[in-house]
Amino acid sequence: MAVAVRTWQAVDTGFYADSVEWCPHIGYHDVLLCGTYQLDKDHKEQDKKEDRSKPQTRRGNVQVYRVQEDQRFVSLTGEDQRSLSLMKTAVEEMPGVLDIKWSPDMLNGSPAFGLVNSVGMAELYVLNNSAEVKVTKLLGVNLGENVLGLSLDWSNRINKSTTPQLTTSSSDGCVQIHQLTQGELTPVCSWKAHDYEAWITAFDNWNTNVVYSGGDDCRLKGWDLRQNSTSPVFSSKRHEMGVCSIQSCPIREYLLCTGSYDEHLLVWDGRQMKQPLADLRVGGGVWRVKWHPRHARLILTATMYNGYHVVDAQHSTDGKMAVIHHYDEDVSLGYGADWCYSDSYDNLIATCSFYNHALQLWQFTMISHDVG
Repeated sequence: MAVAVRTWQAVDTGFYADSVEWCPHIGYHDVLLCGTYQLDKDHKEQDKKEDRSKPQTRRGNVQVYRVQEDQRFVSLTGEDQRSLSLMKTAVEEMPGVLDIKWSPDMLNGSPAFGLVNSVGMAELYVLNNSAEVKVTKLLGVNLGENVLGLSLDWSNRINKSTTPQLTTSSSDGCVQIHQLTQGELTPVCSWKAHDYEAWITAFDNWNTNVVYSGGDDCRLKGWDLRQNSTSPVFSSKRHEMGVCSIQSCPIREYLLCTGSYDEHLLVWDGRQMKQPLADLRVGGGVWRVKWHPRHARLILTATMYNGYHVVDAQHSTDGKMAVIHHYDEDVSLGYGADWCYSDSYDNLIATCSFYNHALQLWQFTMISHDVG
């Protein structure tokens, strides 16, 4: 399968970059968030001197970008096209950011997103409606004492709700559920899900009574919120190392993909979690997985020490997956990756690389045939 790939831009984010998320809302598809995380240099020096008397300080920010169209040219497929670049519109300083997720529904008429950070907070922000596209903090909730917030997910991707739930996970192995009601984020429940860090948590998009979690104990677990949360409905050790990425498919019910430090991308049928449908070794540790927002056959991975992969999962139900493209331009620990939702920018991707604090904007085109 022939693929044409073009890198539009690489942006220096200053701090180490670890998460990128495109806005899913019509009229805002060109808006991109990048989260950063960096250990304060003063505390790095303290570590060298073995002075551990003070807690480590992790700083970060959320950077807001918009896509802008520049020069006109003829693409590799003969189409008239404009070159693309990112314009930074705002920077919001805060503790180190570990994960960001847009709310699938607007809040009070504005796009909103949640994040978890290095001081154990889950926070909600909204975009303003001005041309500059800046962000305003709405509220926050503490996930626990002396913990890092590691991941979050929303319950309303398929089933729209004015009172959605948010699931979060933290470095003490706990998973939390919160309810957004009347401008407040109210804790619903919290439980010890994993023996070590709970790297990832995610709702089943089609049945939000079900929450998945993955931890450094090598376990992938499922939880039914209608039952006792101390007992998972399944606990899989199919991954051989820590489970750090999970996403329920937003297009096809029952499909689930997971990634792990063991370098494998797995696709599952949520009705049968004893064995995955398909298994593909992509290398480097699969830190993030993202289904394409319009094509259930495509999965994007951020694979830490091995760049980023676009994976063809069309035949995953038959046990087959294949890498369409491996993007590894100037990557130093690939942590973030996401698809742009815009029809105008088909297969436009943002990725971020940690140690060289780089945000990459790139795009691929299928030459042989269209993706369906």
